[in-house]
Amino acid sequence: MSTAYCSLADIREYLSLASQNTSDDATLTRFIQRASRSIDQFDRRKFYPRIETRVYNLGAYDRIYLDDDLVELTTLTTQNGDTTLSSGVYFLGTGESWNHPPYDRIMLDRSAGCVLSFSGTPQKANAVLGVWCYHENYSEAWVDTGTSLATNYTASATVLNLAGAGSVGTGASDVNFEYPRFAVGDLLKVGNEYFEVLSGVSGTGNASPLVRPASNGTTAASHASGASIARFVPEPDIEWCAVRLTAYLYGQKDSPYRPRQASITIGTIDLQDSSFAADVKDKLDRFKRRKLKFFPGAS
Repeated sequence: MSTAYCSLADIREYLSLASQNTSDDATLTRFIQRASRSIDQFDRRKFYPRIETRVYNLGAYDRIYLDDDLVELTTLTTQNGDTTLSSGVYFLGTGESWNHPPYDRIMLDRSAGCVLSFSGTPQKANAVLGVWCYHENYSEAWVDTGTSLATNYTASATVLNLAGAGSVGTGASDVNFEYPRFAVGDLLKVGNEYFEVLSGVSGTGNASPLVRPASNGTTAASHASGASIARFVPEPDIEWCAVRLTAYLYGQKDSPYRPRQASITIGTIDLQDSSFAADVKDKLDRFKRRKLKFFPGAS
């Protein structure tokens, strides 16, 4: 599963590492994952997309309060899987708004004349299949990398053959002129399938990056030559925090931060270095999930 909030290229640029200095790349890649999971834990939510079915008890007959961030709804079933509701009979909302994903509730259209129900037991009566992720501008989260498949891709293969330039050199940027086109740790999408980039992104010409297919809950599939390739861009502040935290972990590797002391007239005070820099905490705090209690019948 690809769950990184920044790429190896992002960290290398931030630390101003020379292109030939790759000795710590494996360590940096591990620190990226550690930093990303620290962000998840601090904010009590996830900022990477994954395809997943989540189940809910029947609490109300016209709404479902979601326990995660939904950006795309694929299938909604009720009556313990016996009934699939069409997209025309429900709305997705966030709080009192219908306009700002990610969504935290599903509301049935009161004019549609249908209700949520159960068969046998109200437990796990409703199921929601979709794309789950916190992103405030998900419609623009997938960026065209500016390249495509050079050859037909066979389901479950671990290499993507690219048409044109790889991720270095002339013409290696995406459609927004961001460089590199993609890097180790990136999440790519071809059709409806996600791929995690593992290695092999430094070549020019028809580069063939090593990838993990069917990532983040997607299904392995074959894709035709010429299929476009998109790259997922996390929430900008989350990406920035991941870079800062990874650099912090990297700095600790050789020079661990220790308690500092300040001597005053009445004794000694230990000043502990924070695990998160203050500016990182400030940015992360606004994303933190606050647990709310909903009561049946509440609007």
